[in-house]
Amino acid sequence: MGRVTKTELIESAEQLLKMSKKIAHPLAGARLRAFYLYKSGQAKAYGQIAAAVGYERHAVGQWFRLYKQKGLQACLQIDPGGHKRASQIAGKVLEQLKAKLADPNNYFTSYKQIHEWLHTAHGIDLSYEHVHWFVHRQLGAKLKVVRKSNLKKDLAYEQKYKKTKLGAHFPLTALLCSFGCQRGSQPLEGVLSG
Repeated sequence: MGRVTKTELIESAEQLLKMSKKIAHPLAGARLRAFYLYKSGQAKAYGQIAAAVGYERHAVGQWFRLYKQKGLQACLQIDPGGHKRASQIAGKVLEQLKAKLADPNNYFTSYKQIHEWLHTAHGIDLSYEHVHWFVHRQLGAKLKVVRKSNLKKDLAYEQKYKKTKLGAHFPLTALLCSFGCQRGSQPLEGVLSG
C-alpha cells in the first residue's frame, strides 16, 4: 500500500473533524475525514484511509494531490458532473422540424428523410442514429407512413360494402332489432320460428 507522500495539512485535526461533521455533501465529508485520519496519525497509508472512509485508495491519493496543488477549499468544491452540450437541433431549426412533423400535407415518411433534410437545408451533420433518437425520444414524433393497403384501396368497392347503420343492408336484422331482442335470447328464437 502506498504511503501518503509528505503532505503538510495546514488545518488542525480538531478543525478537520468539526468541518467534516458540519458539511452536507458526503464526498466532501469523506475527504475531510481522510485528512483528519492522516493529520491525527490514525492512518498513514492510502489503503488504510480508503478502508476507513469507504473509497478507493486511488481516489484518496487524488484528494491528497488536489490538496497539495490547490488547498482545502478546492477539495470541498464538488463538481456535479453531467455537463450536457447544447443540441445542434435548436432554435429555428427545431421549430421548423416540429412544424414539418405536425403538418398533415407536407410530412416526413422516414428518419432518413429527416436526416437528409437537416443536412441539405440547415447544414447540420448528425448521425442517423442521433436523428432517430432525437425525433423519436425527445420530440415524441411518430412518422406518418402510408400503408400499402391504403394505396391499393378501391373507393367504389368500399362504398358498395360500407356499413352505415345497423341493418341498412340486412332488413331481417333491422326488424329483429326493432323488437329490442338480443341475439341468442328466447324471444329471438320465438320470432324466427313464428
